[in-house]
Amino acid sequence: MKIYILTDLEGVGGVVNESQTNSGSPAYEKACERLTLEVNAAVEGALSAGADEIVVVDAHGANRAVNLIYEKLHPAATYIQGVPWVRYPEGLDDTYDALFQIGAHAMSGTPGAVLEHTMSSEQWVEMRVNGQPMGEIGLVAACAGVFDVPLVMVSGCDKACAEAKALNPEVECAVVKYGISRQCARVLPHPKVLELIRDTASAAVKKAASQKPFKVETPVCIEVDYFRNHMVDMIKERQGVQKIGPRTVRFTGKDIIEAFARVRGA
Repeated sequence: MKIYILTDLEGVGGVVNESQTNSGSPAYEKACERLTLEVNAAVEGALSAGADEIVVVDAHGANRAVNLIYEKLHPAATYIQGVPWVRYPEGLDDTYDALFQIGAHAMSGTPGAVLEHTMSSEQWVEMRVNGQPMGEIGLVAACAGVFDVPLVMVSGCDKACAEAKALNPEVECAVVKYGISRQCARVLPHPKVLELIRDTASAAVKKAASQKPFKVETPVCIEVDYFRNHMVDMIKERQGVQKIGPRTVRFTGKDIIEAFARVRGA
């Protein structure tokens, strides 16, 4: 079984404020150490349940998507680091059997969610896919659905895991902290987090064959509300890209991968 693991940093154990997610600080370096350990735990759990190929994608935007500590990575997986990506999510195709999201966070506007945002906490207010609000968990799951790859595991705060459960009630979730406010949470000790992720990954692989992919209706319409008018002013209208309000742009495509490629190209 071939597993695709996409990582982020906001949903890592003990990460509760933005200083831990922005490069250039000791707090960020410590968060990257925890992320690396959590990825290794997920790899170990997946291997124990029969996975035979695992690819991990370092997807947090800080430090140009080089957050995992190279020297400490589990030797049984391979890794994608750095930007730019050719496509979002990089490397995902129909050769995979299952999708994990490690260190995930809830979408922008989720009450009590730790470090909630969608794509950019400085530029985006909300993203809607076919009229429904969607965050990064749903976006990645929907992109995987184009290739019939199911989302089978998520780790993050309780609100992020609830968001994943809304997409697939059968997804295995590792709740590593419980959100109180955007930058405050009740956290678990990291040894417990690692044990939880390892066990959840194992359970996810064992039931992966029975999971169904998350799909959105096609063609796809993505609308993004930006924080400021000037952010929309800089976007050029073209095929599949239309300004529909002073702070809102509509992107369309034959599927979510094409539509989101137009978002990225804006």
